[in-house]
Amino acid sequence: MSRSRHKGARPLVRHLDSWSEGHPVAHAIRTGDCWFGAWQRQACMPLAKLSRLTGIPIQRFSAIEYGGPVSRAEVDALARAWSISTADLIASIPNADQVID
Repeated sequence: MSRSRHKGARPLVRHLDSWSEGHPVAHAIRTGDCWFGAWQRQACMPLAKLSRLTGIPIQRFSAIEYGGPVSRAEVDALARAWSISTADLIASIPNADQVID
């Protein structure tokens, strides 16, 4: 499936996702998924594409998924790739101490 548009066509509008306790990711986290894996599955984005969009090496994703610290710059990049605000993405992380500046 091609994502090309016709010449002169307006760009596709991407709306920001918003975090709430009723969000499917919140349910996944409550039932045992880690926040990174829950968002990754929600976005259905291959790790290679996520790495390309964020500039984060694929190997870092494993460390993040298993509870390692994540930098604010990495959270910002992930939020952009997953179309959610950085504040909402941080709110979805059960252990906010995991985010370091």
